[in-house]
Amino acid sequence: MMSSISPLPSTPEETVLLTCMRFYFRTTTTCEVTSLLTPYLNWETLVQTAIDHSVMPLFYQSLKAIEGELIPQSVMVQLQTLNRMNGLNNIAQTKELLKILALLESRGIEAIAFKGPILATSVYGNVALRQFNDLDILVPLQDFWQTKAVLVGQGYQSPTSKEIEIDKFNHHLQIPLSYKDPETTMFNQRFQSSLLHSNPERSIDLHWGIPPRRILNPDRLKRLWENLSQIDLMGKQIKTFSPELTLVIQCLNAAKDSHWNVSFKQVCDVAQVIQAYPNLNWHLAWQISSELCTQRLFLIGLGISHDLLHIPLPQFVLEKCARSQLIDWQILGGNFMNLPNYQKYWLLWVIPLKTLNWSWYSLLIIVRYLQFTISPNQKDREFLHLPNGLFFIYYVIRPIRLLIKFLPFRISPLRQNNS
Repeated sequence: MMSSISPLPSTPEETVLLTCMRFYFRTTTTCEVTSLLTPYLNWETLVQTAIDHSVMPLFYQSLKAIEGELIPQSVMVQLQTLNRMNGLNNIAQTKELLKILALLESRGIEAIAFKGPILATSVYGNVALRQFNDLDILVPLQDFWQTKAVLVGQGYQSPTSKEIEIDKFNHHLQIPLSYKDPETTMFNQRFQSSLLHSNPERSIDLHWGIPPRRILNPDRLKRLWENLSQIDLMGKQIKTFSPELTLVIQCLNAAKDSHWNVSFKQVCDVAQVIQAYPNLNWHLAWQISSELCTQRLFLIGLGISHDLLHIPLPQFVLEKCARSQLIDWQILGGNFMNLPNYQKYWLLWVIPLKTLNWSWYSLLIIVRYLQFTISPNQKDREFLHLPNGLFFIYYVIRPIRLLIKFLPFRISPLRQNNS
């Protein structure tokens, strides 16, 4: 079995929420949940925690299945309303996705939709059972900028500068686009969007690969187009990724930023894919993660789901997880944000490097990290204004500025005045 220590949730409400997620996935009992529903439980905080973790619909389903005097009726009414609002929002986003996909098809652009309503429908079995904030669409690299032009023609705009957009295109294989349409504006005026944990704007993440980037050869990403299946989405046949590739992608989502915060939503997505496809080809999933150079992240995503939700995994996967020892619950348990700045900065370097599958590709990725770290940006220019002819000095200023920012001990203004 895999040997790792699960993190303890930091509050009673997080403990209850995690136990409810286990109950939803049938890895714990009703008694385990009800034993935690004490009179001292803050239900308002608990509901908000479920919303913040983007698992409110699953939390609602768990409490509905339990039913008892320990659950206030007012909470169930509130969750029923929130669940209905989430469903309306998801249906509106699904219609938007179908419209965009039809438009791209009419322009001769092949597009693959994934996550969002696709995952809700194909894996959860109901578009209302998942909270999502944006739509994800993958297009071939050669069609990427034409696709962006089509979306801009529909009112979508990039919320970032051209420089940041190019950086996201190169480093993250995607760019974000957003659009505030009248229907969304009216919806958010009528309801409190913060309760839905949804964006006030329609958002699309346009991809030409699967982040995080672990390969530099775009030809390898063509493998994504060989692992497709079809689902029925509101009566339309939509192409999406195979269950095996879907599992890999969801594991990457759960693992890539887990040192910042373990997302219950992403962990539940991994668990739901596993339970929805009992005949899943695990060896194919491992092969796909290998081709994307993301085996370590794949194992982290699986390991977190196994530890937190007690989801069963094949023996060969458990053995790989145990040997890898990639999961550091001291970091994943929420202590990362409490570390001093200089330790955070160091870990932000070390953790991604630990997740690389070592090869000559990894060396190139490290070079990209170095390039990103030493390249001057706008903050360096604000730190010290120099004429264009002296721009090269910023390459010296940047490491100095970062050292000042992340020094373990700073001189306080009071000490400065006393010296």
